[in-house]
Parts: sequence; structure tokens; C-alpha cells
Amino acid sequence: VALVALRDRSPNTMESPNSSTWYPSPASPASGQSYVCRGVPPGWKEPQQVTSRLANLMSLPLALAAAIFMSMMSPVLWVFSFFYDKIMFSFLNKEYIYNVSWEDPRIEQPVFALDRDDHVITIASAGDNALDYIIDNAKVTAVDFNLCQIALTELKVAACRSLPYDEFWKIFAENDIALLNARYATLRPLMRNTSTKFWDDYKNKIKSFQYSGTSGWAAYYLFRWIIPICGLGFLRKCIIKEASQEEIREEINKRRSWIRFCTWFLDNVCLKSCSLLAGVPQEQLQLGLHRKDNFAIIFENVLATDMVNDNYFYAGYILGYYTKKNCPRYLEEANYEKMRANLEEGRLELFHGSIEDRLKICEGEKFTVASLLDHMDWMPADWVQREIAAILRNMDLEKGRIYWRSWSENVHSAPLMWLNPRRVDDTGDRVCMYFSTWIAPLKDTPYVIKDRCHAWGDGYQKPSATQMAVTGAKIVTFPAWKHLTSVRGKDHAAQMELFYKCQKDAYDAFRETLLHARPRLIEYIPLRAEGDMVWVDIGGGTARNLEYMPVETIRAHFKRIYIVDISTSLLSIAKERLAKFGLEDLFTLI
Repeated sequence: VALVALRDRSPNTMESPNSSTWYPSPASPASGQSYVCRGVPPGWKEPQQVTSRLANLMSLPLALAAAIFMSMMSPVLWVFSFFYDKIMFSFLNKEYIYNVSWEDPRIEQPVFALDRDDHVITIASAGDNALDYIIDNAKVTAVDFNLCQIALTELKVAACRSLPYDEFWKIFAENDIALLNARYATLRPLMRNTSTKFWDDYKNKIKSFQYSGTSGWAAYYLFRWIIPICGLGFLRKCIIKEASQEEIREEINKRRSWIRFCTWFLDNVCLKSCSLLAGVPQEQLQLGLHRKDNFAIIFENVLATDMVNDNYFYAGYILGYYTKKNCPRYLEEANYEKMRANLEEGRLELFHGSIEDRLKICEGEKFTVASLLDHMDWMPADWVQREIAAILRNMDLEKGRIYWRSWSENVHSAPLMWLNPRRVDDTGDRVCMYFSTWIAPLKDTPYVIKDRCHAWGDGYQKPSATQMAVTGAKIVTFPAWKHLTSVRGKDHAAQMELFYKCQKDAYDAFRETLLHARPRLIEYIPLRAEGDMVWVDIGGGTARNLEYMPVETIRAHFKRIYIVDISTSLLSIAKERLAKFGLEDLFTLI
């Protein structure tokens, strides 16, 4: 651990990700065809260049200091990892995490091409992207299971509906909290009770919208303390004086060693400890920890953007406020009246809960876009399966599109793979935090995503301790007592039959505690939309495997199912089970 920084100085330690995809970049047509890779920094076409530009820039004294620091911090980070998610989820319904929606809507605009016929379901976050969709005239349903995120979005909506543009700008772009307090009596009646309860108290605590919430608090210390201490305070000065990108690059070249140290610190300390403040669970972090120098990659991608004029994500955090030429679309005066008119028309619905919760109360409405941000990164496959199944039941299957971002370079979950997604060209993304973006037009999807279940009928009955003990005893003592039975001297098949016959009634219950991965395996099985599938279950025994799919799903997608087993006793249980649920016509027992 103590040598990690010295190891990272080695010219052989960095490799370009195998899964990287190069896209043509329109950024510099005058200089000929250039390329941007959403896996390594822009302009770096060879791994050796990556090494020379960043990986080998840390001076020996800084590398030694980094190594000593990590040797001290590693035990702390290891202990902290056990409480990471608990700390993060403790913020829910007490504090909003995102003060800014950290997804660039500009990437979505040409992909979605929204109009008044579109209905988008998305996650509210800070409300910025939901309002961006409203500007494009779409109807929007924004959900969030953090009440405080709903409260923040609702405050923006109430302010847009009741305040002139100049006051709206001063509150949300220039952080005029005194004006917010002065106008709060006007805004309060336009919000739900849960939102007013939050803002009645929180408006007295907040000093700046830009540095509010847990991510804003983390951004304050990162951009106003840590980065200046690491010698990068010049970025703020450059943005204020509206320096050109060439001037900023010159300043960076003067401080390359410090920049390397800063990115190393962000990767090895902040990423693993402070990401919870930005709402990043551990499961999501794991998708990118195989990459070396995540923040070196991000930093170079950010530098390829125009932070002075066209990257409000970073300029806002560095300055602490927005400028008229560098701000989200919902803060632009040209869009204000259209946004207000659509909000007055009721085209934005805010819902506290999960996407699944909202979809349970759908009454015939059909969505055309599901914009799911990056939240599926941390969800296990069965959660993803359940959510996508719920979305598909309420989507326009001809126009519908499911869209998501990921910290991973690849599609990370099997249910998402069955959607037949296409990778979105996210060249020009100003956030630079996502390593892939995906869209799945539903009319092009050859598979369907449907709910699974745990058992048919009354469900799985947990075995008693006595049943478990008796069955276990039969199994482990079988080699001894089989010689006392009539199978002595008979062939192996007869002995196998006796082994399973004596435990057939408790067979499923006993093995339920052993086959922990079986439910997930069934989650991973794709279902072809046109059906006509054949299932061959080798060693299928009692047909318990089939119970993880609802009976109606089996009938809709399988024309034949073969269950093959050496034990006729176990197959007799399968026969009873299939007869009970009227599936005898689909099955052949062998």
C-alpha cells in the first residue's frame, strides 16, 4: 500500500481500456478528423502518451508523500467501507444530495427529439433535467425517493410560476438567499406540505444554492479548498477573467506535477470516501475501480470543454454562481416564458417514491421516454429486472425509448443487455463522469423483460428445523445404510434412485438453502418476444426451477419444456406440481 504512488509512476502500469470505443469528434474540423474516446482522455491515441502526460508526472517527493499518506489512510478507508452505504442512505428525507442535476441534457436533446406528444418518466434529482424536458414541451413525470429532492424541484417550479425572471435568476443563479426569504410567503402556498415543512426550516440554514446539499457541501471543500491547496486555484481566476482554452492549458502545463498529485488524491482518497456525499453507492463505485486514474481521465476530458463559456457544471462549482452565458437552460431568459407556460399547464408531475411505486398507479397512460440517469449502476439484477418490467408495461412499445448512463464502459446487467441497447455518441458531454451512455428503442428489442417470482400458488414454504435435520441426516448417512436395503449389489442407477426417493418430500426445501444463485440465474434468462422457446432442464428433478417464472410467462414464451432426471421419484413430484397448475400439456418428463 505504501508503494502505490511509486508504482503508479512506472511507465508500464497504465493501459488503455480494451472496451474503449473511438468516436469521430466534430470539435476541430479545421484540423482534420480528430477522435474522442469515452474511455481514455481526448487526444490520447496511444497508451504511451497517457503515461507521459499524467501517469509519470508526479515528482519523487510528492510520490513519497502520497505513499506515506496512503499508508496512514488505508486502515481508515477500510473501516469506513463497512459504513459507507449506511451513511449515504442516512441522508434520505433529511437533506437533498444533489443541488445540481449531474447529467448533461445536451447529449439527450438530439437523441430524444421531444415534442408535445412525448411523456417522459425520469428521476427528479435537482430538477434541472426535468425542467429541460419541459422547455422542449414534453410532459414529464419526475420521481425521487428522497423527499428533499422533490422539495428542491418544487421550489424551482413554484418560483418559476410566481416570480419574474430577474428574481428567479438572482435566487437560483446568484444565490440571493435574502430574496428567497423575502419571497417565500409567495412560494409557500404553491408547494405540497412535505416540501413546505422542509423549506420552512432549511431556508434559514442555506447560504448558497451552489454549495447546498451534500454534493454541494463536498464541492465547496473540493473546489474552494482542496484544489487551491493543490495549486489549481488558477482555474477560478481563469474563468473569472474569461481566459481562452489555450491560456488555461498553458497554466496547466506549468503545474503538471501538482495536477498529477491532485488527481491521484481524488482517485485514492476522495473517490473511496467522499463519493457518498455525491450519492454514489459502493456497488456503483465497483464498476469503475478496475480503471487506473479515473480522475486523470475525467480531468483531461473536462479540460477539453470550454469551462469559461459552456460548462456550467464545473464553472458553477468553481465560481460558486452561474453566469448568463454559462448556465442550465432552465435559467436562460429566452426559455423562461415557455417553461412557465408548460408548468402552469400542469405538464410536470412530481412523485415521492421509486419508479416502480409510480408505475403501480398508472391508469392507461403510456410513456415514450424513460430517462433513468445512472441509478441502475448500483442495483442488483433482480431489481433492474423488476424495474424494467414495470416500465415496459407502461411504455409505448412503438415510440418508447429507455435511456441510461453508466460509470461502467459496458452494459453491466443482463436484463439491460436483453433490451438490445445502442451506445450513444456522448462526444461533447460536459460532465465527463460517465464512461458510457445507452439507449434502447423498444421496437428494436427482440426480447421482453417480465417479472419473475419465487414460487407458484401459496409460495415457498420454509422448512422446519426438524425437516432440515432429518433430511440432512438421510443424506450424510446414506453410504452406510444403503447396504441394509434391497439395492445392495444393484447398479448405480438403482442406488441413485434410492438416495433421492428417501428425501423427495423435503428435497426442494433442503436445497433452497444451498442454491443461493438459482434465483439470479433465472433472472438472467432472456425471453424472446415472439415466444416459441424450448427449455431443456437437465437434472431438473422436481421442476422447482420452473417456479421462478410465473405460469403465464411460461405459457406465453415456451412451446415445450423437457425435464430430464435420473430419479423417477423426483420426476413424480414434478408431475404432481405441473398437474396442479395445469401445465401438463407443455412438459415432457424424461
